[in-house]
Amino acid sequence: MSLKCFVLDNQPDQAARHEAVEQVVRDYLGDPALHVVYTEKGAPTLPDCDPPKYLSVTTTGEKMLVALQDSPVGIDGEYIPRVEQSKTDYLLLAERFFSGEETEYVRDGSSVGEEKQRFLKVWTRKEAYIKCVGKVLSDFPSFSVVESGKLLSKLGNVSLRKFSISFEGCEDYLFAIAGV
Repeated sequence: MSLKCFVLDNQPDQAARHEAVEQVVRDYLGDPALHVVYTEKGAPTLPDCDPPKYLSVTTTGEKMLVALQDSPVGIDGEYIPRVEQSKTDYLLLAERFFSGEETEYVRDGSSVGEEKQRFLKVWTRKEAYIKCVGKVLSDFPSFSVVESGKLLSKLGNVSLRKFSISFEGCEDYLFAIAGV
């Protein structure tokens, strides 16, 4: 199965999000008995699916994306207006969570707005990557998605890229996907 991605409305609580994810996966795979189970790190899995399927979920703004495929996958997204309107110092966050090269990439933005955009590009790729390979946020400083001032399209055997999907209001979101 190639990548299948579902765009759902974000739900107000974890139980409702779980129910929505489980229902869309059951409907798509045609198996009403499938259950989404979460690892100790909080990653969604389909332990009873044969052959194995891999699942990743991101929630941001009013949307929730569910990625499903036959090989490991990670998806992350950010609602751009939330970041653009924020008074948060994203360069300071980059210095805390990113590698030196990633921080320089963010710093090289020509304006505060461009710094925020660069921060989002790095953040979403890093988060998609950790979801794909089973790492956690505290692993962020241990790898870089930037080399020689450019975003990487591959880290080891994992592809990294911007993920574009059409839905009403999609221009207000930035998504990244990682996959083996």
